[in-house]
Amino acid sequence: MDQESEKVIRFKKWITDHGGSFHPNAIYIQASSGYGLVAAEDIPEDQEVVSCPFDLAVTGPASEAAVSRALDLGPDTSLSCKQWICIYLVLHWIVGKDSEASQHLKHFSYLELLPPQRELLTALYFTEEELDAFKGTNLYGARNDRFQDWRTEWTQCREIVSKSKPEWGTQFEWDLYLAAATYISSRAFPSTVLSDTPQLPRLDDETPSDPVLLPGVDIANHARGQPVSWITHTGPDTAVPRVAIVPHRATLAGQEIFNNYGPKPNAELILGYGFTLPNNPDDTIILKVGGINGKKWSIGRDATGVDGLWNEILRAVRGEEESEHDAAYETMLDASEALQEMVSTLLERLPDPNSVSGKYNIRPYVAQMFGHYYPSHTYCSTSGQHSVLTSLLEYSQQKEREAIELARSQGIELVMEEEDDS
Repeated sequence: MDQESEKVIRFKKWITDHGGSFHPNAIYIQASSGYGLVAAEDIPEDQEVVSCPFDLAVTGPASEAAVSRALDLGPDTSLSCKQWICIYLVLHWIVGKDSEASQHLKHFSYLELLPPQRELLTALYFTEEELDAFKGTNLYGARNDRFQDWRTEWTQCREIVSKSKPEWGTQFEWDLYLAAATYISSRAFPSTVLSDTPQLPRLDDETPSDPVLLPGVDIANHARGQPVSWITHTGPDTAVPRVAIVPHRATLAGQEIFNNYGPKPNAELILGYGFTLPNNPDDTIILKVGGINGKKWSIGRDATGVDGLWNEILRAVRGEEESEHDAAYETMLDASEALQEMVSTLLERLPDPNSVSGKYNIRPYVAQMFGHYYPSHTYCSTSGQHSVLTSLLEYSQQKEREAIELARSQGIELVMEEEDDS
């Protein structure tokens, strides 16, 4: 088995010197997908594999405090926690270890271990030709929205830095901010993990949560459905408060030790993480109905999550003056037709599934992500955006059949016009 590199050894020493820990059988080496945490020898279930002391967590408040000292700033509430973290990370690259200002920056060993920019493969690192392959998908628009949002954030951060240190502001370039923001999107945990009962926030949970980076804990790669727990040690007998990751399955020698980021569709994985899962059961598509409060619905495979969308379409078709029982079958027919038209339009806009084949300017890994996100026609029935839309189309057709049966139960025989395929 490969040996750990010098920078990994330095990193692990830095973690343990501050009160963190690594399982003696857990090593950080080249794994199946880039670097990963691997078992050098068998590791039984329910054992801590790595822990990060709270003092080394990269949080918004800690980053703001460090940046304020380095730049001699007064209180500032105009930036988000994420922006403060980005400035903090970027200053490591601008200032360097040997500068006097480096006394305020303590995560050099951590940043040394992160993938270099040339290896980042989130959607914001796509070439123009690679991005064009995704035209017609939710991801294409989401990527462009994120690009604009992050450029705005970068401009705000650069202005703050430039006012205090003009020479640093000149070096505060977009590619550095993009890398820092990408590390956050791909590695950050919710700040709720630093509570006494760490957990992923639920979709319906309105508890405020900001991104935090947890050196060591964030080096384990993602595996869907992997049973893991995040455990905090904060009791009175704890010398150093810390958060640890505990897999609940045994890991055999040579196997990778995985974390679980929670259910994520491939669009989110491409946008924020730079990888995909084949046949991802958590794939979704985001739909918005024009004129209905601007609300968006996330629809998954087998039309999961469609009920809210369907009810809104029914209300829009019915109008405010009609009751729910007035000509119910007509309302259902009109709503099913509206939904079918919406889905058919989206299906037509989807890219050619073969659009990346034979194009030498599209990197192989990006082509693979495209294949998982929107696979070729051979696999459309089982995965990707096409599968989600197809299930939604089948749902609308089922609603049409229900409307016909409802009319028939009322003694009304409907004659449906068949589409002309010629």
